[in-house]
Amino acid sequence: ALRWFDVTVLPLEDLRQTAADFSPQQGAIGTFLLGVPTLGESEQEAEDVCRNAAETSGNWDIVAGFSPSAWGIPALAAELTALERVRDETPELQGDRVARTEVLARIAAVQERVEAELARTFDNASWYCQEAKPVQLSRAGLSALASDLADARFRDAPRLHNELLGRTKPSSNAVAAQNVLLRRMVLNEGQVRLGIKGFPAEAGLFVSLLSATGLYCNSKDGWRFTAPAPDLLDTHNLAPAWEAARDLLKNNSHRAVPVTELYDTWRRPPFGIKDGLLPVLSVAFLLSQHSDLAFYREGVFQTRITDLDIDFLVRDPSDIQFRWMDLDGVSRQLLAELANVVRNLDTDNALDYLEPIDVARGLVAIHDRLPLWTGRTQRLSRNARDVRHLFRQAKDPNRLLFDDMPELLKEPLAGAEEDAAARIAARVRQGLTELIQAWPAMLGRLREILLSELQVPNSSPAMLAELRDRAENIRELGGDHRLEAFIVRLSRFEGTDGDIEGLASLAVNKPPQVWVDPDIDRATVEIAAMAQNFVRAEAFARVKGRADKRHSMAIVVGLEGAPTTLHDEFAVGDLDRPEVESLASRLEAVLSDTGEDRRHVVLAALAEVSARYLGANALPAPDVDEEERAAS
Repeated sequence: ALRWFDVTVLPLEDLRQTAADFSPQQGAIGTFLLGVPTLGESEQEAEDVCRNAAETSGNWDIVAGFSPSAWGIPALAAELTALERVRDETPELQGDRVARTEVLARIAAVQERVEAELARTFDNASWYCQEAKPVQLSRAGLSALASDLADARFRDAPRLHNELLGRTKPSSNAVAAQNVLLRRMVLNEGQVRLGIKGFPAEAGLFVSLLSATGLYCNSKDGWRFTAPAPDLLDTHNLAPAWEAARDLLKNNSHRAVPVTELYDTWRRPPFGIKDGLLPVLSVAFLLSQHSDLAFYREGVFQTRITDLDIDFLVRDPSDIQFRWMDLDGVSRQLLAELANVVRNLDTDNALDYLEPIDVARGLVAIHDRLPLWTGRTQRLSRNARDVRHLFRQAKDPNRLLFDDMPELLKEPLAGAEEDAAARIAARVRQGLTELIQAWPAMLGRLREILLSELQVPNSSPAMLAELRDRAENIRELGGDHRLEAFIVRLSRFEGTDGDIEGLASLAVNKPPQVWVDPDIDRATVEIAAMAQNFVRAEAFARVKGRADKRHSMAIVVGLEGAPTTLHDEFAVGDLDRPEVESLASRLEAVLSDTGEDRRHVVLAALAEVSARYLGANALPAPDVDEEERAAS
């Protein structure tokens, strides 16, 4: 990386104090101090001052020097100062153009002599660096010395050939390309070139920082981020930085370490990584050590890093934390039991790596996918509510698995640990299973009520197709907008959970995301009411010339010596029509044998059979006068 030293010319008497107080500014890593004798110091005194000043260097390289040519500089400096004072403080010069020109010429001439004397001083100066012997270097030799000092101080600096980010403050265009690359790193791992097409700015960053260094390569598991190997294959010298990051996190495994602390480690010697490179390297470090690291955003554990986390990282790195996961002797049996819970409840997660971070991620991911209503409902068992609370408050994988679960479920890992581990895992499995099934079960109950009120025997494809036909038959029939919306949804009803969600949302006028328990009660009642209105509307389909899907029947029979009216309404679907016609033909064939002259016997038999079928299921007969009753 490009590094630089400050260069200061100052009096010998101030050299030692300046070296002691030195603090680099704007990215400098040290300073060259050239002492000038202003109090008539001898060369021996100058040597002692420079040697003592160089020995005070600690965190930063301080090189002190003097030159025999420097003894002439104070006189020239005094003359230059006097001339500048005459120029600035002599009013007579303002009206004397010739005198003013003469003074300015003298100042320019003295400035040239000062600059020439300083150049000659730097060319033959002797420089002291810590305990090394003094060396005499030209100005070109100072650059070589600065490079040698930088190499010694930052001996473990990675060799990354990218000038866009290899600096303290990258340009706005470089930062924009970096942000695009960071998002691709977390979203497109597994794709060739992280899915980058062509050669945009982020492609150059990818090639120089990830591809050429081997941080992103094609392994046996596909394209993955991998840690640099600490051997001769690490041609870009990234292994020391990775090892230092691991040591930092391992030594602080009891807490979540802010990314800013990792940045500080990499900035300091012996690494000296520039600020522009830190976000890319930190994300690459996380992705290459994913099985050992827990990831946190603002102190809350996250199952995986997303593009939202990249926004937090770029805005303020202290919002993102890493934590090293170490079992530290905790029971592997509990880990294995909980891993089986993940595999059973999330078939897409094979959980190849039996590490706390992976198991915790799997469990939390199952909880995070639950519908929002499941996170609010109280119509769950006590165990399910406890498990839900456990994952809702989860912030740390180790603490979640080995502290919070045993504590909340009152199953301490003591004594017979294997038995306790099995009991804990069983309760977690039961709780998660109930949470997963709560939403489908609730929708299933609403589906049963809907089909029952619509007099649909079952949810087979044929029955649902007939229901859709019924809905199409009475669309735009009554002018009731709410009922019409219900009918339109039934005309597309396939029996899925999404269909039931839509009908329930219509019933309570709320989207599913904000449902609470009273909304489910209201939806149950409203769905039943709308279904009944649907059935009632079918009875009037004939008003607009639609096919009549419902039938009614009323008879007057003598029961226990008194005339009684029995009335009922019922639906006959198109699927039942062939059976109705067949049965009617058979009845007609049986009754025709009685003969036309015995018509009263046929009617009496029909009345008797109809009364038996209507019976207690019959509706109250409508009020009609005696004439109309006799006619019926």
